[in-house]
Amino acid sequence: MRKYLKMIAIAASLILFGEAYAQYTGPGTVEKLYSAKEIKDNASRLDKSDELVKIQGFIVKQLNNDTYEFKDNTGTLQVEIDKKRLPATPFNDKTEVILVGEVDHDLLESVEVEVKEVKLLLP
Repeated sequence: MRKYLKMIAIAASLILFGEAYAQYTGPGTVEKLYSAKEIKDNASRLDKSDELVKIQGFIVKQLNNDTYEFKDNTGTLQVEIDKKRLPATPFNDKTEVILVGEVDHDLLESVEVEVKEVKLLLP
């Protein structure tokens, strides 16, 4: 019985630690809000630096299983979002979102952001 209680305590600690980490807002967090145009204009540098970027706008279309079209007031770009990263709350093309991810730039393909986090801006 003690062994199970220890395991439960460890699991609870890991869950609490994970939630605390997700809420961290100090040094090293993504602060700058990029536009779709800025990402396209600086794609090579952003890809090489592995810098996380934050963009705010709308997901306007699903292109395939995990690729979507993102739009802000400067243009559009493709974003890749794994199903596990999508929020539990349903959303549509009218729901404003903040996406955090890494830029993927290949010469023969379009610029894409590999999304690590999706935040819905609900009214």
